[in-house]
Amino acid sequence: METDDKREHLFFFNPNSFPRQADLDRIRSQITAYFEHSGNSAYSIHVSRYPRDAISVIRKRITQIDTAVTVRVYAIGGDGILFDCLNGIIGIPNAELAIMPFGGGSDFVRAFGLEHYEQFRNIALQVAAPAIPTDIIHCGNNCALNFCTVGLEAVSVLKTLSLSRYFVNFRSIFPSLTSLLYNLGGILATFETASFGQWYTINADGEDISGVYTIINIANGPYYGAGKSAVTTAVPDDGILDMITVGDTYRIQIVGLMSDYMHGGYYKYPDMASLRRVKKVSIRSDTPLTVNLDGETFFESDLSVEIMPGEVKIAAVNSLSYQMKAVFHGQ
Repeated sequence: METDDKREHLFFFNPNSFPRQADLDRIRSQITAYFEHSGNSAYSIHVSRYPRDAISVIRKRITQIDTAVTVRVYAIGGDGILFDCLNGIIGIPNAELAIMPFGGGSDFVRAFGLEHYEQFRNIALQVAAPAIPTDIIHCGNNCALNFCTVGLEAVSVLKTLSLSRYFVNFRSIFPSLTSLLYNLGGILATFETASFGQWYTINADGEDISGVYTIINIANGPYYGAGKSAVTTAVPDDGILDMITVGDTYRIQIVGLMSDYMHGGYYKYPDMASLRRVKKVSIRSDTPLTVNLDGETFFESDLSVEIMPGEVKIAAVNSLSYQMKAVFHGQ
């Protein structure tokens, strides 16, 4: 890491990740106290006002900073603020990304090991952490760190987000609420016509795998959905994407399959599910695709998903590295 006079720190809060204002104020005070004690004044704190707000703020601020200065952007909250901060620094060579997980999901840092999760909430450790090259997913006009899903799972997240709006004030009281809402969202998604029977024209690294699919899950990291792990072989710095596809199913079949699938048990259904490793996938459909990118939902008719190896630098507290959860044995 550079000396303090060659670094600037930009902290971005998602207020929706803090049902109690006192919790946000406490962390904000800790940041201020840390930098006042260290004598480094090159920092600023921003509270995101709405989705995508952080993107424009980051880009405007970085244009005002000398390119010789390393700018570390801290995403404090959940997947939403992380998505914004990531897309704010893309293409900026002197920018780094630090993840402080305080949201309902906040799954990406679990790739460093579940036992290290809490360390990423430590300001001193984050400031001192080295930054390691990390792959990202490029999808249309957006980038993501963790996953891109199409079909049932994307509809499921959309349902979950709708439910979450009614329970946002209860998350601090019931820690398992987010996981429960994901499960409920998945049940509701099975009643949606967009989740089943849709034909997809798919090209995966030059191979035509077109067909009817219920699930298309393209992963860069192993965890999502508040700690669930469907694509257990995904590692965020191996230069490859791991893709699970689940073919046409009946609604009654999907109930049993999903319980295993969400915990890495796709291989128990060899007639329906398969895993392959890819670098670029194109997906088209005659009806709009429901696409979910790290918790953000989009509707597309023609989608291109591609790995961008080592595109961003992520702060790795205590010099941690990404862990391999499972060895690949697919196609």
